[in-house]
Amino acid sequence: MIHYPKFWGSIALLAVLAGCSSPRDNALDEFSRWYDGARAQAQAGAMSWSELYKQSFDRLTALPPSLQQDTRLENTVLLLSVARKLESNEISPQQFAMERDDIETQLQARLR
Repeated sequence: MIHYPKFWGSIALLAVLAGCSSPRDNALDEFSRWYDGARAQAQAGAMSWSELYKQSFDRLTALPPSLQQDTRLENTVLLLSVARKLESNEISPQQFAMERDDIETQLQARLR
């Protein structure tokens, strides 16, 4: 005989767990795959850094809202600003690389 409260509790737990691998998570995974390829293009000089971060911003704002999306958006705005400084010769490529690495390291720490 099924103990109904326990049965429904199990169903509710499964529903919550199923929600953990939601379309939002898939969208963030897809964004990450795109970003890795686009970042490689920027590193190779096939795309400007500011274009990478502009496209990142556009793609992130199209994703379902989440804390991870918010965190990534904040960092993307910072990275776009630094990229524009590089492209207007306000900072050197070395300064850009250092600031970019610092912002990306902070992002990774916040996403953990």
